[in-house]
Amino acid sequence: KNVGELHLLNGMIVIPVTIYCGWLSSFYQDRHLILIFMSITLFGMMSLIDVTDFLSDNDGNYNENNWFAVGPKRYILGSVIAFSGVEACESFVASLLSKVVPSELATGTFNAGLLATLVGTGGRATGDVVITVLGLVSLRHILNLLMVPSCALVLLSIGLVSFNYDILYIAP
Repeated sequence: KNVGELHLLNGMIVIPVTIYCGWLSSFYQDRHLILIFMSITLFGMMSLIDVTDFLSDNDGNYNENNWFAVGPKRYILGSVIAFSGVEACESFVASLLSKVVPSELATGTFNAGLLATLVGTGGRATGDVVITVLGLVSLRHILNLLMVPSCALVLLSIGLVSFNYDILYIAP
């Protein structure tokens, strides 16, 4: 109903979060901040999982008046937390990429910035297709169909960063 207002709120939060991340990056390493903000993202995404959908008898009332159901307030809070965490992670990943990119990819037309942009655009396009397909599978359960695998991917990403934590060290 008020999707535009949610996008406005997310858009207004991006700049302060980015400024805060820039300030934090002067005190902490990028690899550490990536783990922190991925964990924040995971918390926001997990708050969007509607556990009542796993337990309901699907009587058509959309789990109304159930404390564990994802309602408007929980949806807004969870999506703002998840979105802010993802935006913060994006800035730290770009910062880390700029420090570890080989010199061959640092210059020319096909540089690391262009490649990162192309990968990001491809990821967004793939995400749009996945959302559309999952909406065709079940519009009623689309939130869980999106959030459960997304939480698994964020957990996998946290595991990969943790596993490669020493490799991601950049000397000051």
